[in-house]
Amino acid sequence: MKMLYVKKLHKNAVIPKYQHKGDVGFDLSSVEDYNIKPGESQMVKTGLSIKLPYGYEMTVRQRSGLSITYPNYIMIGIGTVDTDYIGEIMIPIINNRRDDKNFVIKIGDRIAQGIISPVLILEIYEVDELVPTDKGFMITKNSTKRGTSGFGSTGL
Repeated sequence: MKMLYVKKLHKNAVIPKYQHKGDVGFDLSSVEDYNIKPGESQMVKTGLSIKLPYGYEMTVRQRSGLSITYPNYIMIGIGTVDTDYIGEIMIPIINNRRDDKNFVIKIGDRIAQGIISPVLILEIYEVDELVPTDKGFMITKNSTKRGTSGFGSTGL
């Protein structure tokens, strides 16, 4: 079994845990109080650093309960923690409400979730052209049927 090593950097830090058997994500909690006004953003501290095994990453995602009240409250939607990052995990939060309600975060509030996933680390090569075949892609100078057409190019 792979291990996630977690270090507390702050006395209020909460070591994450999976709440239920079979959960994919674990909650990340705030170590400080915040009062974020509509339209404002804040980097919310978790007081934790982690060490991932090589070939793994942690994504930071919104908690579904908070997403109902504060849609898209994590600024980038999904954040990535790389294998070699061992600094403090911080969550970029924005108050996207259209009214005058502040986003109030208290010490210990669960503000986001972390999900650990394996990733492929590939060598990257520049090529002139890519042509799809029944066995994948072939490197060639010829063009493809699709070419550079992107979103919606094959119809609805």
